[in-house]
Amino acid sequence: MTGPRGILLCRRAAEPFRGTWDLAGGFLEADERPERGLRRELREELGARLRSARFVGFEIDRYGAGGVPVLGLVFAVRVAGRIRARSDVSEARWFPADAIPWRQIGFASIRRALRAYLRSR
Repeated sequence: MTGPRGILLCRRAAEPFRGTWDLAGGFLEADERPERGLRRELREELGARLRSARFVGFEIDRYGAGGVPVLGLVFAVRVAGRIRARSDVSEARWFPADAIPWRQIGFASIRRALRAYLRSR
């Protein structure tokens, strides 16, 4: 999530990678389209409403103890409403692009997505 204050990262409240930084997101439900899932996850994790979304790209990774392959859809979004940590997020914080805590981001795919996004700006 981007805004005038930088990039919004969320601290994971659950495994895998509990305590590390991540982007807001989650898994699609059966028959759920990506934009609807994006709206739902932003509401569940941050209590925010989606104002706009721009598809940025795909990232592949592995998730959980079994290393289940996942395909991540990455969006740059703008939200409305007060942002607050909810659901499986223990903290949400804005970071300037030059202060992103790269070594504290748990998923390699999130690091790749953020680097690609920042290069494209």
